[in-house]
Amino acid sequence: GSGLILTQGFQQPYSFYLSQVLNIPTGWSGISGYIDPMNKGIDNLFDAHIPDFIILASMTQFYYPDQGINTVGDWNYETGYKVKADNEFNVTLTGTKISDPTVSMTEGWNLIPVLTACGGNTGELFTGMSEIIIVKEVAGTDVYWPQFGIHTMEELNPGKAYLVLLNDAASFTYPACLKNSVNKLINEKTLNLSFWNDLTYTSVSHVIAFPSSVLQSSGLQPDDIVGVFTPEGICAGQMTIQNLNSSSALIAFGDDETTIDKNGFNRGDMFQFKVFRPEGNEEINLNLEFNNTLPNLGVYASHGLSAVKSAKLLAPSVNEINAFESVIFPNPSHGNFNITLSHWPQNLEIQITDNKGRTIEVLNPENALDGSSLKFNYENLPKGIYFIRLFNDEIVQVKKIVIN
Repeated sequence: GSGLILTQGFQQPYSFYLSQVLNIPTGWSGISGYIDPMNKGIDNLFDAHIPDFIILASMTQFYYPDQGINTVGDWNYETGYKVKADNEFNVTLTGTKISDPTVSMTEGWNLIPVLTACGGNTGELFTGMSEIIIVKEVAGTDVYWPQFGIHTMEELNPGKAYLVLLNDAASFTYPACLKNSVNKLINEKTLNLSFWNDLTYTSVSHVIAFPSSVLQSSGLQPDDIVGVFTPEGICAGQMTIQNLNSSSALIAFGDDETTIDKNGFNRGDMFQFKVFRPEGNEEINLNLEFNNTLPNLGVYASHGLSAVKSAKLLAPSVNEINAFESVIFPNPSHGNFNITLSHWPQNLEIQITDNKGRTIEVLNPENALDGSSLKFNYENLPKGIYFIRLFNDEIVQVKKIVIN
């Protein structure tokens, strides 16, 4: 303006604010910021994008406007967030640079942020950290799993958040950004080349390791697509075989509880596997045996881990339901149990007895979906060992359960 006077001899100090644009894609994703924002109110950041914005959550807190829930309060750059949107939108964080880009993690699952504008290489960040069990993408398929040599996640990208499982508390610091640092493009969702349904990438998942030794002896071929299916027949995870000499991970996605229709696995659902072979446009059944050193043996758990011990392709003429696989969990428990069957035979009877053979209850489940689970409660029974007998005219199985 006409009243402005320019002088020489000094420069007026001023605060320098930075901005970061967070891209929120349609569906679930993980987000974080490398800026300490001036405007920290979660409602101020996201309310302008309703109804496209649905829900935001950390590991312990939620902001769910439709349900009137806000336990998050203010944006915290020390954590990552899971977010769901009906349509893509952007959120701009304006504030100051984070002076100490150190991430502190506790034992168990953590949702970590990316605290610099150039992120970091997983090999450089995590090599030598014996506390790391697995790192996985939120609502994605990238994995860093040292135990099985699976490193499909090469970079932690700015703006994203990642789930990390630790066997003890630990921390790491992002390296300083160099002038020649180049941010890699974030991976797009894998194109569905099978005739199965498109995947729904939800915020909870179960990782299944396929070691290279298993792949080499399975009969699978490069370009084969392995799918994992819910009891309802929904494909909730896919993995394309790239190299039989490299271990791979299949991500099985859980059901999205913010939707009415089921689109993924529920706790206790048994995995069912099929292979799509593009070469002949054919579908082949796949039979798997699971490694008992990992906690989840062929049954879905939220953020569960499984590893395949052996895999075998089945000829189309083979009748794979001449018996059934059964899993009981948790076992031991305080009396609440779930039983999951790969196949629920007709006229199945379930008999629960004590260790003296006395019958406690007899159940006759009907119309249960293959791979689904049945819940039962025996908290009123004394502590001890009990038996569950599964039988019909052709099959008998006996399982031991412990109430503690």
